[in-house]
Formats: sequence, structure tokens, C-alpha cells
Amino acid sequence: MDAKLGTIVDYKAVLADLRAHLPPDAGGGGMAVRRGSLRWLETEMRARGAGGAAVRNIIYRDIGTAADREILHVILIELAAKAGRPLPETPQVPAPSLLPAELELLGRSKKRAYRQFLAGVRAGRAPRLVVTGRAGAGKTVLLDSLDAALRGAGLPVKKLFLSGEVSRLLELEAAPGTAYAQLAAAQVEAARRQLPASGTLLVRVTDDLGFAGGPPRSADGSVVSPARWAAEHLLHAAPSGLAVLLALEKVSADDLGLPAPEIITLHPPTPAEARGYLMARLSIARAEADSLVAETGRHLDRLSLLVRLRGGEADKDASDLLADPDLRRLAGATAALKASTPSADSWSPELLRTALGAEFRQLPPHARALLAGSDALGWTPAPALRAAWDGVEARDRAGALRRLAGLTSETGRPVRLAALAALKDWAALAAHIHAQPDDARWLPPLWPSIRHGAAGETRDDLAGAVVRHHAGRGDYHDSGLRDALFTLLEATRPPVRAWARVKLAESSLEAGNMAAAAEQLAHSDVVEVLKATAARDPWAVTACADALLVQAALARWAGDLEAATRAVMDPRAAVGGPRAGLWRGLIAKDAGRWDEALGALASVPPSSPLLSARARYQEGDLRLRLGQPAAALAALRDAVIRLETAGAAEEERARVLARSATALRRLGLVQEAHATLARALALLPPDPRRHADGVPRARLLSEGIPLLLALGRPDDALAASVQALALLTGRSARPAEVQYRQRRTHYRVALAYLTRGLGGAYLQPLLGPLRDHPDLQQARALLDGLIGGATTGSDRDTILLFDMHLSRALAEPHPAAALDCVARALALAAHPYEQAQARAMRAEVQWRAGRSAEALADLNRAHALLRRVQPGLDNLPDPGLQAQLLTLEAALTIGDGPQTVRWLRAALADPALAPFCTGVWRALGRVLEAEGDAWPLLQSLHGPRAEALAHLRPGDALWLLEVGEGESSSGPSLP
Repeated sequence: MDAKLGTIVDYKAVLADLRAHLPPDAGGGGMAVRRGSLRWLETEMRARGAGGAAVRNIIYRDIGTAADREILHVILIELAAKAGRPLPETPQVPAPSLLPAELELLGRSKKRAYRQFLAGVRAGRAPRLVVTGRAGAGKTVLLDSLDAALRGAGLPVKKLFLSGEVSRLLELEAAPGTAYAQLAAAQVEAARRQLPASGTLLVRVTDDLGFAGGPPRSADGSVVSPARWAAEHLLHAAPSGLAVLLALEKVSADDLGLPAPEIITLHPPTPAEARGYLMARLSIARAEADSLVAETGRHLDRLSLLVRLRGGEADKDASDLLADPDLRRLAGATAALKASTPSADSWSPELLRTALGAEFRQLPPHARALLAGSDALGWTPAPALRAAWDGVEARDRAGALRRLAGLTSETGRPVRLAALAALKDWAALAAHIHAQPDDARWLPPLWPSIRHGAAGETRDDLAGAVVRHHAGRGDYHDSGLRDALFTLLEATRPPVRAWARVKLAESSLEAGNMAAAAEQLAHSDVVEVLKATAARDPWAVTACADALLVQAALARWAGDLEAATRAVMDPRAAVGGPRAGLWRGLIAKDAGRWDEALGALASVPPSSPLLSARARYQEGDLRLRLGQPAAALAALRDAVIRLETAGAAEEERARVLARSATALRRLGLVQEAHATLARALALLPPDPRRHADGVPRARLLSEGIPLLLALGRPDDALAASVQALALLTGRSARPAEVQYRQRRTHYRVALAYLTRGLGGAYLQPLLGPLRDHPDLQQARALLDGLIGGATTGSDRDTILLFDMHLSRALAEPHPAAALDCVARALALAAHPYEQAQARAMRAEVQWRAGRSAEALADLNRAHALLRRVQPGLDNLPDPGLQAQLLTLEAALTIGDGPQTVRWLRAALADPALAPFCTGVWRALGRVLEAEGDAWPLLQSLHGPRAEALAHLRPGDALWLLEVGEGESSSGPSLP
């Protein structure tokens, strides 16, 4: 290449010519980076010790060091040789002169702005640039320097200094009026006259900018900041061929509008910049540098060494750095910190103090200069210090590691464990985990070094801790857990192998692969520990307890609750501690032993955050089923808090949040429920991976369908069902779970049609139809298909079938057919709340059929059953069902006139019923309209207020009069 350093080369033209003549296979084929591309050049630059980012700076901005330019020069020569073509002739112009001395002293930001803008103008472009900084940052010096350089090159340039009152400077014409739009128009015109058609415009704007005593205004007349005024009327209004540089004081992204220009922030010169300038640019000797920088108060005989290290001479100078005792001590301490906190970029003063064995500030200044930061933000090692770590002696590093291994604070525990691992003190690490089992959560990052460093029983103990941590979180597919399990399967002791096989069975159970779980339990190692009646080996005792819990889970899945109960009540299972209590509660819950289930779940102690959270979740789910939504919500909210404290997986937290949303919906708090479900969905965003497991998010979307229906949004509910079912069509390791979720989601599709067919929100009270509707026909068709293919092999399938029968009755306009559906549901009812639901539905159907006596009998029975739902608790058992019963009772006794309305008004005074009041009065209003004699009743109750609403339907007048116009929004419904 003929171009030498000190000239500007048209690199883009050179590259275009070379790329045009490279052979087609020059990139190497496949996915390789094409030879001659920018990415290829960046890779080549890095391979030769230069910065990859320099490529674009040199090619597009003509900014780069002499060394980087020389390396790029050599690469282009080699590329031309491989292409078999000499480099093309390129026009050369004299390089710009050295930077003005002032800019050399003002830091990199000024030099970057100067070079970048000047290069753009020289290249014939029209760059747009904004520089900002407080007074004294060097904005005026920058503009003066650019003005001089451009004029020296014979290029047209105009400079404006807009400060204070600028009406005379801009020749602002008097506005024809005082309207803001007229004042703004005058300012716009004055600014437009300052814009040349081409060339360069340099503008300095201060924050006190004013026009004839008035503020700057936007084109629409609104008051704006000086920065926004300049951006709108000068920067964005400039002709396309005009280069513009704005120097502003205070600016925000909103001030600059779109398209947003590049912003460079300028800072005042610092002593460090002056010192760096002298040493780097003048290549002065150490003695002379000490003399020149003495005014800064800095000790520089060590700093010159650090500058050379940052310049890439680390291999040469690391030994010199480590020869200094203070720097050697700091390097050893920070090397130990890096080993103990591999993911940290900075360290707290407490950690530094521990590693050093003294206060960081007791180090001399030249050592402290190797760490940047503050006590609040942490201290970050300089590149020179990082370069010295490889040369640190083992004894210096080990001494710091031992000090870190002595940390006892809560925040210092992960550092303690990592320090012990770095010291390879596996026995001490295992002893710590034995004393503090919860600290096993810090072991997974250390497992690779444990795997290859520890041996024998110590490695088994640490591998078991890693497995227990992941298993407790449900992370059975984590690669670290799998590796630790296979390590245990290689153990020499049979009880250890048996324990590992039980954990493999648990992972299969979690994935829904019951056959694989049973196969692991049938292995001879596991069979032996189950046969033993008095096992003493801790591994055997724990393996036996866990195996019994897996047996209980398999029996529960198969529907054999008797066998599940035997397994979980085996005295040997009690060794499982909190896990055993959790499983006893689960099985008792499925078996319908409600009090026993609640007692077992309550036995799980808070000292096991994750297991107690799961127990609280199961308690909340059970209380929802028993018709105690308020108590359920309290348990579920507590579960959410405990899961967050325990660092549970997002899937589990999302599942509990979604169930909390269901509890809120059952309490009528639909808006809060919707927000809670949104939190759950945010934890499990859509996963674009092709084979991602869509079941967790599908479960949330399906759970949200009744909530959308309660908000009166059946169309959105149908859309959500489509999304959920699409996620459930993918491949999954849990086929049984997928099938159940599909059935449940199809049931909720039927609910969407039922809700739309009834013409209201899916929020009690719900009154069945008196006439048919196409949506009701679709709901019945879907429900009939689901009921026909239903199974009752598990507890949840039975509950789902019960719900489908009740929904089928609600969708049926013919009372006889509806009664048959209710009878089927009543036969499945397993506890008072389900019986109360079925009796309430039968009362509603009897009322529709005109059989008031039978309806009242069922209603009284439902009230009696509901009183048994929550004995000894203050909350209403289920305010939604209570609202349903009150509505039916009022509909049956509306013939009593005002007396019934006053009774209902008093009954609805309970705060728990507030979310359902609007729905109750609306339903009763429809009943009044059907009776045909509503207005006399309204007038007797409300007098003139009722007459004022005579233009409305009687049903609308009733709920407006009883609830109040200002409160009508509390009950969600369709518009």
C-alpha cells in the first residue's frame, strides 16, 4: 500500500475493490465469517494484539492509534496478496495536524468529538453531533478549535453563541400579537434565517437563553428548555447538507427528539488526565514526571509501572509489580477474592479487609491506585492488578483464602465455602454443610471442582448436598444434579447408591414417568434398604424414608390411597422430617381426610422455607376446595412470600400466584386477581425455543380463563384458551399432566360460551337461562363430549367432572334435563361445600321450573351445609355462594314486596359480599321485570328517586338505586 502513516486513506474504496476480486470460497464456506468483512478484520486485529473496535473507528471515522493503523495496513497487504491483486491506487490528502494543545489536556471525550466531527466534514458528510457538559467542561474551546481547523482548511463555517437575551443577535422580528403560537412562529423564523444552505454550523447554547424577555418556545407554542429549542429549530431543521454541532449544558433524551443525534458528554480536565498526557505523549523519564506532577500530591514512581502494564507489557512488568511488598500483598488478597467470588466484578470493603487482614486504606497510595471505586459501589481491580494474579505465589494466595474461609456472617457464607473449595479443604467444606444444611444452595457453582478434587466419603457427602439442594427446588433436570447423581451411583457403598437411585426415581416422578420411577425402586440396592428393619447407616436410613415417600406418590398417582397411606404412615418414613409431613398432608387431602390433611400440612416447620411454602400452598388449595377462599388466600400469600425467601424456581412461584388469583376471584376481587395473574405470567414469559415445555405457561393461561370471564371478557377468554391449547400440543415429558390440562382447558372453553350465552359476567350470582342461545348450545355440546370421555381415576378428575355437571345444568334451559345434571353432580359431592354448591344449583333449577317449595327446601339445605364449611372462623365460608343463595331466596320471596328488599339490603351489608352486591341487585331486577309489577315496589321503597329513573328499565333502576351510581363499577360485567 502506498499510503503511509500520517495520511488519510479511503479505506472503504480499498475494501470494496478487494472484496470484488476475492474468490467466492474465500470465506471458508459454511457459517464462517467472510474474508474481508468488518467482522473478519476485527478478528484479525484482535489476533495480532490490537483492538477489534479500532477497525470501524479507522474506516468510518479516521480515528485510531498509529499502532492500530499499521496493523490494519499489514492485514490489507496480506489480503491483497491472497486475492492476487495489488492494492488499488487511492487518493491521499495531508493528514490533519496534531490536536490543539488545549484539547490534548481536556481528555478523551473532547479529542473524540473534535476528531470525529472534523473527519466527517472533511469526508464530505454532514454530521450531526451534540456535546454536553457543565460550565468549564471545554465546550467553547472545542467549538473554537473546530472553527479554526475548518477555516484553515478553507471550508465554510458559521458559529453562533446563544446565551442570555438573543433577540438582537438573531434579529428576532416583533410578533404580530401576544399569542404563544405567534411568539413561537417568530422564534422559528429567526432560527431559520441562521441556517446556511451548506457548510458547518457550530452553536453554543446556555441555559439562560431568552427571547425579548420570554422563554424559548416549540413550534406549537409550548415553553421548552433551551436544549430542546436548539434541537428542534437548529439541529432537526437544518438542511440535509449542513453539518451541525450543538454544545449544550443540560440535556435529556426527550429534549433532542427523533432521530436522536449522537451525544458526547464532556468533563473538566482532571489531574489524572494531565499526568497521563505528560507521561504518554512526552515519554518523559520517571524523575522528570515526578517533578512535573508533584503539584497533584500523587506518588508516581509506582504509577509509571502501572501505565506500562496497561500498555500491554504485563508479562514483562508483572514481576516488577510483585516485587513490591505492598503490591504483592494486594495481588495475593485480590487473587484469593477472585477465586472465592468468581462472578463478582468488584468487592465490598468488608471482603477486602478480610482478605488483606487489614484496612484497605492502610495501604500506601500507589497500591490503592490499583483499585477503582468506592465503599458504596465496591472496589474494582485495575487491568494491571488482574495481570499480576497469575504470578502470585501460592502461599500469598492461600493466606488470604484462609482468612476468607473464616468468615461467619450471613453474607460471607458463600465466600467462605468458595474459599474452602479453592483451598481444597474438602473435609472442612463437608463439615460446614453438615452443620448448616441450607448453605448447600451455594454449592452448585463449586461442584465441578468438588467432583474432580474431593474423594471417598467426603465427595459422597458433598454430592448428596448438591442433589438435595436441586431436588428441594424441583430442579431435577439440572445438569449439576445429574452429574452429582451419577457420581453417587459410582460410590463403593451400596446405601449411597440406593439413595441416588431413589433420587432418580423422584426425578422420574416429577417428569410424570411413573414406570421409570417404579423401575428405580425395584433395583436391588433400593430393595435391600427397604428390607432392613434397623438400618443404622445414615444413607440407608434416608434412602428408606425417601423410597417410602416415592412409593406413596406412585400409589397416590394410581389412585390407591390406601397403599399410599400405608407407605407414608410407615414409621421409617418419619425420618423424612418436613417432607414426610408434607406427603402425609397431600395423601390425606386426596383421601378426603380434611382435618388430618390440614394438621399434617401445618406440621411442616417454617425452618424449611421451601417445604413449608409448599405445605402452605397445598393448604390454600385445600381450603379453596372446601369453600374457604379467605383462609385459602392467606395461606397462598404466605406461600408466595416463603417461596421468594427460599429462592424457589419461577415455575413454582408462578403456579402459587395463579392459585392466589383464583382465590381472589372467588372472593370477588377480580381486578386484584387479574394483576396477580399478570405477575405469574411475567415469571414465565413465552419461550421461543422449538422444544420448550409449554405446560407451565399453558396452565397459567388456562387458570386465567375464568378470571377473564369474571371480568366480562369472554372473547379474550377464548383467545387465551387457543394460546393454552397450542402450548399443550407440543412435546412434553409429562403426558398425563398434558392430557389433564387439555381437558380442563376445553372445559373452560365451554365456560366461555356459557358466560356469553348467559349475557353477563362469570361471577355469582349466576341464574340459568329461560330460553336457548347458540352459545349455550355450543357450551352443552362441549360439556357433553367432555363428560362422556371423563374418568374418575384421580381426585382432581372427580372434582373436574363435578364442576362440569354443575356447569352443564347452568347451560340447560330445560329444567328436567338440568335437574338430571345436578343429580349427577350431587352424587359426586365429597364434602359439605360441594353438597352446598349442588343444592344451590338444584334450588336455582327448581325456581326456574316454578317449583317454589322444592326450591326453598334445597335452599335451606344449602344454607345448613354452608354453615358447616368453616366452623370457628370469622369469614364467610364463600361469599360468592352466599350471594347466590341470597339472590335465590330473594327471588323466591319477592312476592313479599318491600320486606324482601329490606331483608336483602341488610344481608348484603357484610363487607365480604360487597364485590357481589351489584350482581345480586341486577339479578333481582331481572326477576322483578319478569314479574311485571316492578315500578310500584320501587316507588314504595325509593319514592321520588325512583320516579327520576322512570326512563330506565326497572331492573336497571333497582341496582342503581340500591348500589348507587358511584359504586356501580365495583361489580364487573359486560357493557
